[in-house]
Amino acid sequence: MKKVLAAMLLFCLLMPMELSAAKVEIGKNKEFLVDGKPFFPIMQWLQKKTNMPQQKELGFNTYVAQGDKSTAKEYCDEAKKNGLFTVLGYKKEEVAGVKVHPALLGWFYKDEPDMAGKDKIAPRVPLSESISVYEECKAADSDHPMFLTLTTGYSKSEDANAAGNKGKDLSFYKQYAKATDIIGYDTYPIYGNNRPESLFWVANAASELDKLMEGKKPVYAWIEANGGSKWITPSKQRHPLPFEIRCEVWMAIVNGCKAIGYFTHTWVAMDQIGNPASTVKRGESKYYSQFGVPENNKQEIGKINKQITKLTNPLCSTDIKDRVQTDNKNIQFLVKEYGKQLYVFAVNMKRQSEKASFKVKGLKEKTKISVDEENRELAAKPGEFDDDFKEHDVHIYVMEK
Repeated sequence: MKKVLAAMLLFCLLMPMELSAAKVEIGKNKEFLVDGKPFFPIMQWLQKKTNMPQQKELGFNTYVAQGDKSTAKEYCDEAKKNGLFTVLGYKKEEVAGVKVHPALLGWFYKDEPDMAGKDKIAPRVPLSESISVYEECKAADSDHPMFLTLTTGYSKSEDANAAGNKGKDLSFYKQYAKATDIIGYDTYPIYGNNRPESLFWVANAASELDKLMEGKKPVYAWIEANGGSKWITPSKQRHPLPFEIRCEVWMAIVNGCKAIGYFTHTWVAMDQIGNPASTVKRGESKYYSQFGVPENNKQEIGKINKQITKLTNPLCSTDIKDRVQTDNKNIQFLVKEYGKQLYVFAVNMKRQSEKASFKVKGLKEKTKISVDEENRELAAKPGEFDDDFKEHDVHIYVMEK
């Protein structure tokens, strides 16, 4: 009997362990929970799987859509090998093969379905189709959520996508609540509109979408990472600057986003952007790259992503209302408590320097306030502290609560 038991034990040890799938849920704060633990998705769009090893060093943790011809399982296998998650384009025939894969975070169906089609009628994907596919996907895999990305056609901004819907019936946008678990948007003030003065579109689009969903769906944002758009004449383009990318990311988060992603595709060679002598024509694709991010922006994106990852637990905690106030309406902020600490995430919405005073209930005099990743501290006055902001500056304050 002992020999039989020993043989069985050896057999079990030599057998490959079957991997269990990650269960992805939405928590009470609309945060992502992966196997019960808080998770903040930092996403990449439409990348080939061979990009994963290099890009993971920049702090990306989730890959949305397959930018190559690999199968869903092959894409998930590469993600798993690199410690990453995937959000796959929904195909009924592929669900069974990957729904138990530990790298699967979720599904999506047809990017930007709200856009007008060739007939100039929106939405280009019938709402009935979006809703039907969502219901089919949930029936096939109840452990992973559906993502859906809209343009800002619902927004009041002057983004090209929003401007095209002015005066049209936009009531259909509310119906997207029936077609997804998590809803996102993309707006690119510089990349898509050549409007660096309009970074605030990112913030407004987040709050407008949250309101449209009546606060019941997690919201996420896609952020511009480089120039090279095929929609803007090359000689009129420039890259967003590192501080502009940082500001857009935190604008989105301060306005309620529970995940962020980056759009890194380019159709114009980097050294030709802003060159008036460029012979590259608008929309020409011979310089196309899935990851056309200049080196300074790569470094900044890496810093942003690693900071978000470090702050995942407070970011996924409950919003704290009425504990903090500021005298400067140009500073938007988000307040969180986690453990014994109070966090204030503050963003300067203006392209100008600002001063702000923050009143904090219960803050004791001389309490040390650490400014995260800035290697400096502030000393509190009784119930308040002050700080300076450069144009579109972001400060994250951490103090004993």
